[in-house]
Amino acid sequence: MKKVTIIGAGRTGRGTFGELFFSEGGFDIAFADINADLVRTLREQGYFVTKQTNLDTGTFKQIRVDGFEVFDVQADREAYLRRLADSEFVAVAVFPDSFDAVAQDLADMIRLRIEGGMTHKAAVIIGGNFVGLRSYFEGALEKLLDADELAVLNDQVALITSKANRKVTFSSDPDAGPLALEGDDKPILPVEDRFFFEEGYEYPSFFQRSNDVELSMAEKIWSENLLHCSLGFMGAYKGCEYLNDAASDELCTDLAGRAWREGRRALEAEFGIPMPDDSLLETMLGKFSSPYFRDRIDRVVRQPIRKLSRGDRFLGPALLCLKHGIMPFFILRAAAYGFFVPSVGDEQAAKIEETLASMPLEDAVIKITALDSSAPDEAIACRLLVGFIQEIRCLKKAEKLRPADGEETR
Repeated sequence: MKKVTIIGAGRTGRGTFGELFFSEGGFDIAFADINADLVRTLREQGYFVTKQTNLDTGTFKQIRVDGFEVFDVQADREAYLRRLADSEFVAVAVFPDSFDAVAQDLADMIRLRIEGGMTHKAAVIIGGNFVGLRSYFEGALEKLLDADELAVLNDQVALITSKANRKVTFSSDPDAGPLALEGDDKPILPVEDRFFFEEGYEYPSFFQRSNDVELSMAEKIWSENLLHCSLGFMGAYKGCEYLNDAASDELCTDLAGRAWREGRRALEAEFGIPMPDDSLLETMLGKFSSPYFRDRIDRVVRQPIRKLSRGDRFLGPALLCLKHGIMPFFILRAAAYGFFVPSVGDEQAAKIEETLASMPLEDAVIKITALDSSAPDEAIACRLLVGFIQEIRCLKKAEKLRPADGEETR
């Protein structure tokens, strides 16, 4: 059986990569994670269940994934690296703050392949909401490997960007158990067609191979994810529990939709991606408001500092707008709500709250977003964010001063 090792056993690792390879059949699957508690739970239970729902019809199927190995990246490091070296496919499903650690693992994997005289072709399928995935890992590996090691990487191991675009959440069923997942039913995984396998190689049937996945990732993150997180930030501000509620609110959808249109204009100007009509926007909003998939707001807005960083779903398209003379008014207005995400249970939201309270607002915005105020476009983005944050603060104060229903005003 072909070996596949999935680095990151969270929602995407299990609910996208894990389920797809398992359902395909013919793969020896292993998960690796740095979270010792998750590793222990996966080993003890030995399986997990994913529920995949069609967001238009509500029809669903449940798949029990089992028969896998699990490695603790630190405690089982030698065995984990040996497993990477033996694998035909390695799938990466981690957040950007773990990219460098995974790059180190891949560098160690290359050295182990050299020591063991391994020459089989392999592919590293990189997933994540990040524009420039392959370029990031290529740059990181160039710093970690010497010339001979890089030659082996470039000859034997293909780095492949993937578009892991399933909407996967933890199960909303209180009886489902800690490992259960649910999401939509996308049956394919778009991947770059940069493999080194011989002609006639039998690829997994769920691979959708193309040459524009990197561009498609920019389109996804800087438009669809922009829309999704705009609804999330505004929904959190308004006290919504589920994204469905925000996607059904006229004010939330109006602002998010206007931000989406700005992002699409920037994508058209930079990459020549045609500006779609509003039917696409209506389709996406319809899926976000679908009664068949209830995505929790606190999941959508988690780690707000990451989402507010320079290249991510707000400032990425905002700076692209400014580059092409488009004012990202609504993108940055939506982003400003991210500075008010409730801090309970989220370290990054708490860090934002602490930063805003400890220094002048403009300094706080620069610290949180990593914008460079000496760069003209970034200075404009910073000033707009400052203004919108001040506006929201004023609105919050006005809301507190507003008399309750039935209360006499003087």
